[in-house]
Amino acid sequence: MKKTLTAICLCKGVKFKTSGEHRNVSNCHCIQCRKTHGIYGAYSNVKDKDIKFINKKTLRWFKSSNNAKRGFCNKCGASIFFKFKNSDNVSIAAGMFNGKTGLKTMRNIFVGTKSDFYKITDKLPKFKRFSN
Repeated sequence: MKKTLTAICLCKGVKFKTSGEHRNVSNCHCIQCRKTHGIYGAYSNVKDKDIKFINKKTLRWFKSSNNAKRGFCNKCGASIFFKFKNSDNVSIAAGMFNGKTGLKTMRNIFVGTKSDFYKITDKLPKFKRFSN
């Protein structure tokens, strides 16, 4: 869905605006998201060209695998982005957006590696791996 949203980390070191098509939210239960967020990660997605940075002085990238990297604030520790190598899209932690987003959660991915201390009780589609 086309929209314009703003996002900011806790310390305001990373602030940006997104425009254009935003993918609805995927809840990712993979081991990396669990380690990054302390539970599953909830991500929307936009084209790289649809992000305009207002401030990014504390943005750092961590190569989390041979296929992807994660963007975070090196001051407040906010986990902000996930990006596959050679992709024109970037996933954005949905909790980073300010105010109401109009986004809906559409699916759960990597459910086979979710932690045992919670249950997925929604009726959304569940995938053992990534799903486009």
